[in-house]
Amino acid sequence: MTKQYSEVVFEGPYSNIRGFIDGFIAGSGKEFAYFFSDNAGVKAETMSEVLKEWISLSNKIHHVVMESDLLDKIKKSLEKSVDSDSLNKASIKSAKAIKSASFRFKFNTYGRKYGDDIKKLLEKLPGGLSLKEYAPVEKVDKDARGVELYSPAHEYSFEGTGVIAGPVDEAIAFRKVLDDHPLVDVAVINLEF
Repeated sequence: MTKQYSEVVFEGPYSNIRGFIDGFIAGSGKEFAYFFSDNAGVKAETMSEVLKEWISLSNKIHHVVMESDLLDKIKKSLEKSVDSDSLNKASIKSAKAIKSASFRFKFNTYGRKYGDDIKKLLEKLPGGLSLKEYAPVEKVDKDARGVELYSPAHEYSFEGTGVIAGPVDEAIAFRKVLDDHPLVDVAVINLEF
């Protein structure tokens, strides 16, 4: 069964929020997944949030993608807190259930080995992810055989663009895989609520 995720907006110091979540998970004895949006490549900030951040440097806004079960348990725990605690129920500014996630990617290579590597990455997508708007162009120019690397003519070229869409946890993990490839450029992950 697919896990449900939510985007939670916390207000407070990063170290307090991270420490609270890590400590809460450790104390629960269960495995829960969560990601800070800026570390995971998830688009999180609107222009109004950026302006609020600049106007009031003492307040820090952090977007966290977490399992909805973890969010429910954290909310219950924070209900027992008092206003003077470093994190309390007012620290959660909003929470929205995530329906799906997607991100764009593009690549361009002049080496057949790298082209084959990229094809293999895109052939076997992990659970629930789909490939959309995929437009690969592979060219072989026998007349350019033996031409130097920095020449305008290449014997082989493979380029393309596309969109990966599906569950947010799988999208985050696969975006990292593609981002780790030196010839693939990835955009931020967009969330659908």
